[in-house]
Amino acid sequence: MSTPDETFRATMRGQTPEGEPTTLIVTRQGLGHAGRAWLTFNGAIRTTVVLTEQEAEQLAGLLGGASRARRSR
Repeated sequence: MSTPDETFRATMRGQTPEGEPTTLIVTRQGLGHAGRAWLTFNGAIRTTVVLTEQEAEQLAGLLGGASRARRSR
């Protein structure tokens, strides 16, 4: 999933309250000064948010913790 311009950080699958499948993808851009978070619905990107490095680190940590907690159930 990584490209020369962006590095994959974390992903989390979920669903809307209506049951529509979603995926949140977090990446780091270029020199690591910013990152993007994509929210997809049924594989189509609907929203892109640019994050600072600190925000991307925090979001990646939260997603990782949530994924680990879900797997340990």
